[in-house]
Amino acid sequence: MRTLLTFVLVALTLGACKDKPADQVPLVEKLKVTVQPTYGAVHLELDSTYSTPQGYDIQFTDLKFYASEIGNGATILCRTALFDFRTNGVALFNKEGKHGDYSTLNANVGIGTTYNHADPTVYDVTDPLNIQVANDMYWTWGAGYIFLKIEARVDTIPDNIANYDHFVTFHVGSDAILQPFQFSGLTWLDLGNAQYHLPLKLDLQKFLDNGVQSFDLKTEFTSHSHVGQEAISLKVMQNFKDAIGLY
Repeated sequence: MRTLLTFVLVALTLGACKDKPADQVPLVEKLKVTVQPTYGAVHLELDSTYSTPQGYDIQFTDLKFYASEIGNGATILCRTALFDFRTNGVALFNKEGKHGDYSTLNANVGIGTTYNHADPTVYDVTDPLNIQVANDMYWTWGAGYIFLKIEARVDTIPDNIANYDHFVTFHVGSDAILQPFQFSGLTWLDLGNAQYHLPLKLDLQKFLDNGVQSFDLKTEFTSHSHVGQEAISLKVMQNFKDAIGLY
């Protein structure tokens, strides 16, 4: 009887020491944020033709921007993300985090002063601020990073002849025009397996005319944030920030 009791106790002890089944181990949540470019109500495609508020035909050829300090105001979920529509599609970032902690999301369009003027060669090779990753989003002449880049070709003459000979080049970035934005009351989409998704959109029709200020691309078509271009650079950043919304 004593031997049987000893056997039962040993069996129970061994059973209690077994690892939990894999399906009982909590999964690490992954939070994915995407940005879908649109033109009004339709998905935007690079090199496709749209009409500006002035009636010009426009084809967007490049769309890139930096977002930084993305978090809930207390903790940072993603320090820096680089959006490159032609190369990476709608992806902005995919990070580990608890979706319940981020019902509010704060971020900047652009890069804050500390990182904007740091040595771009010291970052890890996968970091969006690494000089090789940043590539043409960094001004090697010392001004820091390009916060956003919009390039397009425009036909400004409504004569039914396709002639896209007017080029739009907005390459803007400087400490003074960093643009913070915030979304609150967020509901992350549950994709299953601890994957959560927050879809954003970027409406380039609203970028051209946000109801407060608009661009006539015949006369306002370029900025590299040089001296004398402060006003148009700020306008580009403000309209771009206003064009970002929940999808």
